[in-house]
Amino acid sequence: MARFVLIFLCAMAGLCAMAGVSGAEEKKRIFVVSSYHRTYLWSQATHLGLGEAMVKYGYLDHANQIDTLAQHDYVESRKAIIKKAWMNTKRKHSLHEIGDATLRIMEMIYAFQPDLVLLGDDNAANYIGNQLLDTATPVVFWGINGLPLKYGLIDSMDNPGHNITGVWQTGFHQESVDLLHRLVPTVKTFAILSCDSVTARPNIKQLKTLAKQGKLSLQLADVVATNSFTTFKRRALELAQTVDAFFILNHDTLKDDQGSYVDMLTVGRWYLNHIRKPEAAHEGQFVREGMLLTANDSGYNQAYHAFEMAYDILEQGLNPSRMRVKTPPRGPLMVNRQRAAMLGIDLSDKMNMIDKIVETAIALEK
Repeated sequence: MARFVLIFLCAMAGLCAMAGVSGAEEKKRIFVVSSYHRTYLWSQATHLGLGEAMVKYGYLDHANQIDTLAQHDYVESRKAIIKKAWMNTKRKHSLHEIGDATLRIMEMIYAFQPDLVLLGDDNAANYIGNQLLDTATPVVFWGINGLPLKYGLIDSMDNPGHNITGVWQTGFHQESVDLLHRLVPTVKTFAILSCDSVTARPNIKQLKTLAKQGKLSLQLADVVATNSFTTFKRRALELAQTVDAFFILNHDTLKDDQGSYVDMLTVGRWYLNHIRKPEAAHEGQFVREGMLLTANDSGYNQAYHAFEMAYDILEQGLNPSRMRVKTPPRGPLMVNRQRAAMLGIDLSDKMNMIDKIVETAIALEK
């Protein structure tokens, strides 16, 4: 009898051990690709949105694991194993460099064997997404500027038709211009200042279309789209003599005369110190940088909603081919108090039109 009990206990121990192994194997494996780099302000916002959604839905055990993932690009919770990779395409955006990044990350994805891949922003969606199109791996993107149809990943916004769906940035450009006009009623004309990038071009197109349709409360006078920091500075100074305001789009792929990358905050610091005109922007990262205001197209919201879609795929069994592409609601109307003070704008009687005040300009702290 004692021998039988011993055999029974050993068998049960073996089954428990196997169950433990099986449980570990059943953890969801999620691979996250960011188009950019970890210090980029937009990437920090999307990382927080993604992390807080993962905490809410139990894929991270607690908020500290959001920081762990940020620091190590890897975290393992009770429910999931999550790995992250960066394309760094703000700094390295030639086709050769993007090709190298794509090859490197696809090798990581094949080795990791994820249950789902999350792709942050245009270059990840385009270059990594097209490598994964019509595979068995479900894919959710966020942060595509302009219609996602342009990359051939989906058949339509309502019925994607493949293994890929996600969240796109419609932008709140009209709302940002309206906020600028209400905050500074004397402003009548504005010019666009931007780099010439895959992110910026759709935003320029949207603003020009809104202007052509007569939907903007200010008159669009000129557009600057360049990757030359020298040209950017020269044209900004010239236009500051003729327009009342600027719309600042992305300025994160500029290079100096030697061909070296110029950090976004360096560009922002120059602009804030040399241009004394009010400006609107389209994302909260630029108000944190030091620009005056935005009707925020929130990076946090983009990634948060993307993970909600990922959760529905992983836990509810939804098929991405039939999951409509989403657009999150607008984020807060944001104003930078330090920039307002630099421009002599009194906010005391305007707080009713502002949802969120940003106190300092990050670009001026460096």
